[in-house]
Amino acid sequence: FKMNNGEIKRKRSAYYAAFKLKVVEYAEANNNCAAAREFCINEKQVREWRKNKTTLKDMPRSKKKCPTRCASFPELEKDLNNWVVECRQNGYIVTRTGIRLRALQMSKDDKYKSVKPSMFVASAGWCTRFMNRHGLCLCQRTKIAQKLPRDLEEKIESFQRFIIKYRKEYAF
Repeated sequence: FKMNNGEIKRKRSAYYAAFKLKVVEYAEANNNCAAAREFCINEKQVREWRKNKTTLKDMPRSKKKCPTRCASFPELEKDLNNWVVECRQNGYIVTRTGIRLRALQMSKDDKYKSVKPSMFVASAGWCTRFMNRHGLCLCQRTKIAQKLPRDLEEKIESFQRFIIKYRKEYAF
């Protein structure tokens, strides 16, 4: 990519864990600079991968990034998730704003002493990550289906007779 000032900027790319481990092995055998030149990547990236070698070995080789971080406030999130599930079972609508307000309200409770109210903000980003961690979404299937009328078959037959009569009458 070329910037407006003529500077060339590289395109960002993600690498598989297998590739990262290959680069780390090469860097350990030679050095970081040689590995960066050999694989056409940034030397700082090689240093980062060497630092995180143990997590790279643990993650699946076909993945490009490490699993998402765990929650900063696990007890609060567990109870909040239970609240969301309970509200949905009772047929109430749960919105992102409702989740955020309930989380702020819960953070002030004495039960969560480790959560400092000034630390916990319940931002929109936190709400999105919370929902992803617990497999929640705002789209919910409706529980009440439309019931078919009792005389459905009779109405269908009547409609068919009506159509056949008009087809014969006007020669459609």
